This record gives sequence, C-alpha cells and structure tokens, in this order.
Amino acid sequence: MIKWLQDSYNGLYKVLLEPVTPRRRTVLALVVGVLLGLMWAYLIAPVVFYDADPNSLHQSWQDEWVKLLADRNAAANADISQEITLMLRQVDDPVGIVNRLLNDPAEAERASRLNAILPFAEVAQNTAATAPQPNLVGSILPWIVAPLVIAIIFVIVAWLWNLFIYPNLIEPIRRRRANSGAPADEGAARARQEAEMRRQAEATQKTDFSVSQYGKPLMQRMSVYIPGRGQFDDSFSIEDEEEKFLGECGAGISEVIGTGDPANVTAIEAWLFDKDDFVRTITHVFASEHAYNDPGLRAKLEPKGPVVLARPGAITTLETASLRLQARIVELEYGDGPLPPNSYFRKLTVELAAWRKVAGGQPAVTAPAPVPVAAASVPTPSFTPVSTPAPIMPPPVSAPPVTTVSSPLPQDPTFGAVQPQRPLTPPPVISPPPRPTVEDDDPFGGTGDFDPVH
Repeated sequence: MIKWLQDSYNGLYKVLLEPVTPRRRTVLALVVGVLLGLMWAYLIAPVVFYDADPNSLHQSWQDEWVKLLADRNAAANADISQEITLMLRQVDDPVGIVNRLLNDPAEAERASRLNAILPFAEVAQNTAATAPQPNLVGSILPWIVAPLVIAIIFVIVAWLWNLFIYPNLIEPIRRRRANSGAPADEGAARARQEAEMRRQAEATQKTDFSVSQYGKPLMQRMSVYIPGRGQFDDSFSIEDEEEKFLGECGAGISEVIGTGDPANVTAIEAWLFDKDDFVRTITHVFASEHAYNDPGLRAKLEPKGPVVLARPGAITTLETASLRLQARIVELEYGDGPLPPNSYFRKLTVELAAWRKVAGGQPAVTAPAPVPVAAASVPTPSFTPVSTPAPIMPPPVSAPPVTTVSSPLPQDPTFGAVQPQRPLTPPPVISPPPRPTVEDDDPFGGTGDFDPVH
C-alpha cells in the first residue's frame, strides 16, 4: 500500500503536477497578503456595521431598544401590544432587560412604562433571539481558515491554468498572432524598400526613347523584385494622351526552385494585355542561367511563352494587335546558397515600355502637331439680286438646268456697285377652284338628321 502511494505520488505529482505547481514563496507571499488584509479589516480600519439585528448590539444598546419600546407603548392611542411583542423578540433577554431597568434608580421615572410592557416581554421571552457567544476559536478562525482556503484555491487554479487553459487556448492564439504579425511587418518593410528601389531605378537607369524611331512611349515603368515581399506581381495601366485605357502590362513570378521562405525565384515573366485583344495575354519569361540550361525547368517554362536568358541588358518584345511592349533587364543579382549557382534571383529590375501600333504594325511615332498656316484672305464677291415675279400655282414651274462654267466669269462694269432695292409686292390672290356639287342622297328629303353622335 505504501509502495503504491509512493508510486502514485511519484507518477502523478512529480511528473504531472510538480512542474506546473506554483513556487512555495509565491504561495507564502499570497498568504501573507491575505493576513495583512485581515489585519487591516479587523484592527486598523474595522468594518462599521449598520442596520444589524438588535441582538447583535452591545447590551447597553439593547437596553435603549427596550426603553424606546416602553415610551412608544405609553404614547400610543391604540392597542399595539402585538407590535411591541414582536419587537421585544429582537433582543436576546427581554424579561431580564425589563427587570434590570426596573431595579435601576436612574429609570424611576420610566418604571410605570416598563411595568406596562413586562407582560409583553414575558410573552416574547420564549421566542427571543439568541445572543452571539464569542469564543477564542471563533475569534482566531478567520485568521487561519481564510489564508488556508485562499492558498488551496490558488494552487488549484494554477494547475488548471498551466495544464489546460494556457496550452490549449492562450498559447495557440499567441503563437498565431506572432506568426501572422511578423510576416506582415516584414512584408510592409519589403514593399517600402522595393518602392524606393523603383524610384531610384526610374531616376537613374531609365532609357531615353525620345531619340528612338518609336518616340516617347505611352508608359515607361520599372518593376523591381527582391525576395521576401510575398507574391511579386506588378501591373501598370497603358493609357493614351487622352487618358483612355488601352491595356495593361506587368511582371510576376513565373517559377520557383527549392523550398523555404521566402521562395527562391528562378524565372520572372513579363506580360501584356490589350483591351482590343482580350482573348489572350502575351507572356515572355526571363529565366535564370540554371533554369535556361536545365531541360526540366525549360520544359515547364516554354508553354508560358518564349524563354529569354536573364542577363543585364536582355530585351524581349511583346506585341498584340494594337500594342507593343519592350521589357529590358536593367539590373540582375543572383543569390548564393545550397542551391545550384545562378539558379535564383536576389534582385531583378525590369524596365517596361509600351507603345501603340499604327495600321502598318509599327508603333505610332509621337510627333509635335503641325502649326496651322493662316489662309489668304479672298474678297467675297457680291452679286446684284435679281427680282423675279412671284410664281403662279398651279402649274408648278420646273427649275432650269444647272450649267457648269469652267471659264472665268466676264467682267461686269456694275460688279460691286450698290443697286437700289425695289419694294416687295405681294403675289396676286388666286381664288380656289369651286367645289363640285354633290347630289343630295337623303331619302327623307332633308327631314332626317344623319350627323354622327359624339
């Protein structure tokens, strides 16, 4: 039996409970804190009670209670014996209190009033409240039981917390927050770093297309890849001079190699989307030296589009029905590690420039608009109006045929002279032809009214 108890102690407490049990000094500090609280509540700043039962009062205050009842009974103008009896039951010894007050010379003036309530006190004596009996055990019990109970509850709560609550509820939440918060902060830092690198590349490494045969592109941006930003996927809108949307272009991850976080990118693709050719998106792939020469990786990349060896200055051109995109590698750095050499990028900067193509298939050259030339002022000839008689209808008069004169008009000596205007005369009034006479078909000789009823 003793061996079984020892094995149970070693197996249950030593292995399971002891690692999660609070330290003894922690429990001791808790007990000392409880004792200090009791000392403060009982000795330094004791609790003040009010509205307590009369039997819990001091004996002198119970005597005052009985005196007040005697005065109230004497001042009443009705029978309140029942109420006085109920209130006398609130003290622990109503008969003894009344007798002691009757024998007190200081209460000689109230003797008749006390004798009046003595029968009520005798009735209430059997059911009177019991006075508390303080003893040594009851006085020291709070100082022993309270710290012991608090210490036991504290140890049990510590066991439950360390065995069940913290490992199953708190720890997973804390770990999830830690795992989700760090990548977000790191991703934001990477995004800011990439944006700064893009601004520097656009300021220092941009190609000057103003002297090229294509002219200034509609869109010219830098796309910078650095590991650790998450899913690298840049996209830029292509718009004309009037900010009309023509399409989109961008760069993203095409293939990774190996395992780990962040991913080891071995190929990056440039893509072009034309809104007039929305059925397909053109894609070209910039592959690392290892991916370009590896047959397996090359076979995975070729279905996505033409594969171009990634090296500084490498250029590929993507064309659709109305757009042309040139992608050029501006800067390239390979990573070093356990993977094959020149197999993944540590930094890659791609310049994207887009033009709009004309009907012949070439990008439209952006040229300044021609300056309009003012036309020579030619005097406008004025002709003398010819008055014609007003037409008489019917019949209608047909217009004369128009004859095209190829030779210059003959000079008229009255050309440009101001002619006096003749007063306008109204056309003659023509009476309308008489209406044909229609024979009356009224069989009643005009006596019938055949007007329709509305």
